[in-house]
Amino acid sequence: MGETKVYFLVIEHIKSLVQQGTLSFGGKLPSERQLMTTLGLSRNSIREALRSLENMGIVESRHGQGSYLVNHIADSLGGIFSLLVFMNECSEQEIRELRRGIEIGACLAAVRQAPDRQLSELLHCLELLKNCSPQERPALDKRFHDTLIRISGNRLLMLLSGTLSQLFEHTIRDAQTHLCASEWDDLLSCHAQLCDSLAARSETACVDAVMRHYDLTDSRT
Repeated sequence: MGETKVYFLVIEHIKSLVQQGTLSFGGKLPSERQLMTTLGLSRNSIREALRSLENMGIVESRHGQGSYLVNHIADSLGGIFSLLVFMNECSEQEIRELRRGIEIGACLAAVRQAPDRQLSELLHCLELLKNCSPQERPALDKRFHDTLIRISGNRLLMLLSGTLSQLFEHTIRDAQTHLCASEWDDLLSCHAQLCDSLAARSETACVDAVMRHYDLTDSRT
């Protein structure tokens, strides 16, 4: 039996355990011996399949304890994106365009479904940004955008946004710390427009605010 087939057998077995309610993130997987018996596979095949899942960030092997179901997919994706850039299979500009698209999607979802209580969280982040020091800007700006992604309610967008934020963390931090006063004012106006647009439930204005924001930040990275 090929390794790919083994990999899918183990995945399907894990899915069945989750569906039955006997396994969730943080839970311990059946032992290698149990998987061998249940799936009718050799120990080497089971180990290769678990190693593949660990590389994907789905399984974590703990010495002397066994294997656990985890959600480290963002870390795994970050490594994959970094490798793609290194191998010239995609560019940093293409990844920045993906970040822009993710945030546009999050804005549109938030316009349609985010309750006013969650929009107030975003306004609180904006007030913090208005009164912060240059050194505090990167962390507070990240908090603002993380909040925006979260209130979209789309977990896949949250995963992708977190992955790409990690990839560009250093360049974003450097760019925002060294913005001149007028550039920072322009960036703040984008944040304010975004909050106003969400409150007004205006999809067009939200998209425009995101486009302006990323036009400014991309020019600095």
